Amino acid sequence: MIYKFDYALKEVNGMDELRLKPHTAGMRTVLRAVEAGKAERVFIAEDADVFVRRRVQEVCKAQDVPYEYVPDMKTLGDKAGLEIKTACAAVLRA
Repeated sequence: MIYKFDYALKEVNGMDELRLKPHTAGMRTVLRAVEAGKAERVFIAEDADVFVRRRVQEVCKAQDVPYEYVPDMKTLGDKAGLEIKTACAAVLRA
C-alpha cells in the first residue's frame, strides 16, 4: 500500500516525512521498496519482533538505505497516518 499526496512538499526532518511524502508501511512492502531502490529512508519500531528488525536492518544496510529506530509501533503507525500499529515504514523517493 503506497500513499501519495498532491500538495507541495516542504523540507522536514524525522518521522514527519511520513505524513508529507509518499510512503509505505509494513515489512513486506518496505522490503520490496528497499530492494527496488525506491526507499529514501526507513523507520523501524524498537518494539517490533526481533526477526522483523534484523531483516529490515540487513536489507537496508545491503542497499545503503538509511534507517532509524523509533520508540514503538503505535507511534510509527500514527506518524504514517495509519489507525493500526506498524513494525516499519519507508519514505519513498519522489
